[in-house]
Amino acid sequence: MLYLRREIKHKFLNLTWEDVERLSHILCDKMAKENYVPDIIVAVMRGGWVPARIVLDMLKISGLAAIEIKFYKGIGEARERPILTQPLVVSVRDKKVLIIDDVVDTGKSLSVAVETLKLYGPSQIKTAALVVKPWSIVMPDYYALKSDAWVIFPWELRETVEELVNTLEIDLNKCNLDELAQYISEKTGLKKDLVLKTLKFIKEHRIRE
Repeated sequence: MLYLRREIKHKFLNLTWEDVERLSHILCDKMAKENYVPDIIVAVMRGGWVPARIVLDMLKISGLAAIEIKFYKGIGEARERPILTQPLVVSVRDKKVLIIDDVVDTGKSLSVAVETLKLYGPSQIKTAALVVKPWSIVMPDYYALKSDAWVIFPWELRETVEELVNTLEIDLNKCNLDELAQYISEKTGLKKDLVLKTLKFIKEHRIRE
């Protein structure tokens, strides 16, 4: 029997690859209704790359670029500050730019992305996201879904499972992985076999480390 000192109490929204494609098409439909076609799409890495590529294809746009923003808190600093870890490497001067991310949570990353892109002299900036949280400080111009749940995207399976393992404060070397996979599956909606494979991979990787 699986013994847990802590429990998973979050509400989850588990998105499949098909869901991501469907939500991306919703974005495209909204843009098409406004006859909006950007000159270039800038994906906010890492999650924004997949929806950006789908929208790029649907709207027949040729330009695609990316930026990455991370938040760090240095020694003695009270708040995290944004760091541009991957700068824009293409010109967007006098162009209509669409910034795309997978999820807008606090809205801080999207705000920083917009302010950063303004420095490059575009003629217009609009924003889009697959999912937006209701408490975000900014709302993208286009979004497909609003949800207050913890969103699980198909490209971050290990990241999600590992974070849940850390939340549970459980030692993978001292637990029944099958039972743990069943528990995580029931709480998140992820398929048990995928969770189990991921747990085994994490365990083996940690041993090699």
